[in-house]
Amino acid sequence: MVNGDRIKTLRDKNQMTQEQLAAKMRIPLKLLQEIEADCREVTPKIFARLVEVLEVSDDDISSWKHIAVGATGDKVRALRKNKGLNLEELGTLTGLSPTYISEVERGEKVASISALRAITEVFEIPISLFIGNKRKQSVVGQKLKNARMNRGMTQKELAELTGLSTAMITHLENGKVQASLDSIEKISESLGISICYLILEQEEVEEMIGAITPEMREILFDKNVQNVIGSICTFTKDEMVRALNYIHLIKNPYIK
Repeated sequence: MVNGDRIKTLRDKNQMTQEQLAAKMRIPLKLLQEIEADCREVTPKIFARLVEVLEVSDDDISSWKHIAVGATGDKVRALRKNKGLNLEELGTLTGLSPTYISEVERGEKVASISALRAITEVFEIPISLFIGNKRKQSVVGQKLKNARMNRGMTQKELAELTGLSTAMITHLENGKVQASLDSIEKISESLGISICYLILEQEEVEEMIGAITPEMREILFDKNVQNVIGSICTFTKDEMVRALNYIHLIKNPYIK
């Protein structure tokens, strides 16, 4: 499936409105809107018209599709090489260390949300390229629905808290649309859950746990520590930063 954000990017590059592109492709405006919202599959016929009207090659869109279905590390490597960057150059642009990027590309480390944000900004691509495949849409939607219902909250109430429309919440829960990073952040904050809980699949969670040393795992799995973690999970970003600063102060009491 062609990524809706990719079509929008190409349309904007050609300085076309949705109405203009729909007219040139000779398709209903509503159909184009659904395609850009990833609510409608792109048929071979529509694909051919996109290539013709947007003046791109099959490879341009196909390569994007290829990148979109790979593992996170494969996507980062493909994007980096496509732009002719080495690890050091990408590190400079993103503020990430070349070693970290290399580990992400090799699948040895799970990229953090902040790292993905930095990478997507450099390549000017949507975050959904990494977290927006169909299976993940379903995973995010089910977790979102479970978290909302566990808090006895209606879709309308969650929509009011997040500033999203009730229809968008419904589409997200049904896995019909890709959640933007901003939407995920608003939802996680409103429901008092972590972003990682929403977007990570079980295999990725197990990978993260597997990367923790046995000593650290024993500490983190202690009931008292679990209670503390459960309490701070509802902290806002600013509160979390202050909490970490306080922990750092306790660990290093002589630092002023």
